[in-house]
Amino acid sequence: MQILKKEVTEFELFYDLIFAYAISKIASILLVGTDHLLSFKSLGEFLMLTLVFWTIWTYQTVFANRFSIKNKLSALFLFFDMFWVIILAQSINVDFERTHFTFAGATSILFFSIALQYYLKMKSTDNEIIRKLCIQLAVVLVVSGVLGFISILPFGSYWLRFAIYAFSIFITAFFPIVTKKALLDFPTNFEHLTERYSLFTLLLFGEAVIAVASTILFNDIQFSSVLFFLLIVVMFLFYNTIYKSGIDRQKTTAGLVLIHSHYFVFAGLELSIVLYENYVKGEIDPLFFVLCLAASLICFLGGTLVNMVIYTKKEYNYLPFISKNILYFVGWVVIGLLLQDYTAPFLLVNILFLLFFLYKVKQELKMQVE
Repeated sequence: MQILKKEVTEFELFYDLIFAYAISKIASILLVGTDHLLSFKSLGEFLMLTLVFWTIWTYQTVFANRFSIKNKLSALFLFFDMFWVIILAQSINVDFERTHFTFAGATSILFFSIALQYYLKMKSTDNEIIRKLCIQLAVVLVVSGVLGFISILPFGSYWLRFAIYAFSIFITAFFPIVTKKALLDFPTNFEHLTERYSLFTLLLFGEAVIAVASTILFNDIQFSSVLFFLLIVVMFLFYNTIYKSGIDRQKTTAGLVLIHSHYFVFAGLELSIVLYENYVKGEIDPLFFVLCLAASLICFLGGTLVNMVIYTKKEYNYLPFISKNILYFVGWVVIGLLLQDYTAPFLLVNILFLLFFLYKVKQELKMQVE
């Protein structure tokens, strides 16, 4: 099937703004307790809520990627969905049980809305490949929407209803892996898809800069805040280098690795920012910070690198590169544990490590084209 060239539209960017706000708002549930730690409950809820917003955004993005959204009906759907995403974002609360009714209800409405878009597309085409793909995605969205509504009914314990809701999100998030054959029969517009994900990630980096601002007072600019800002810059350069030079954007693919890896990119980036912000403010236990930061950077760096490996511009063996950098990462963790009580030196080592990692990536990409 021929893939037409497609550019990211103003409607899509407008739609993305509210999601960037929502994902950054999820960080508000990551509160440091009196013990200077993040609770495992808040970390679990953070990952779950990120999955919810990532899933909704991804389904709408995949629809826009494969089908035009320049008609008035599609624009109306976007505006309708944006309003419910606002409600979803405002339902984020440290006491998730208190807002579950609104949150799960809004999720279901959004699933039904996106399912209706796929259904209408199926009815408007005679192409059997497109019809098959649309009906598969529409069905799973409707099923998940129904389960979400069931979870807000007043029966059983809250944890039972939350488990039903979580199950509905998981089957929706990972169902496309099961439908890989149908997705490959009607491949994604990969150039548009990579651009869409990169622009959304850029919005999240913009939110990260706001986190840096929260550590600065107009009459008291700490050196650690400067280092925090430089860390954000280097992380951005790392992601941008992979996007610009490490991915073959002309590939014929379903794009499933790009799509699912970005859940880890989004979660890892947001968690890293929250951790750095609290560390600079001196509000988090240093040992806990280093261990959680290592996990979040694995998500961000690994989620970014996997796209370079999978969507390489030509056949290339990345195994030696990956093996060496795992050792470098372990070395960074060890040094971090030794410097955990010294904020500025630790942040400086972070910057140097990420710059070194960026340099190694650029060297590997240069070797690939030689």
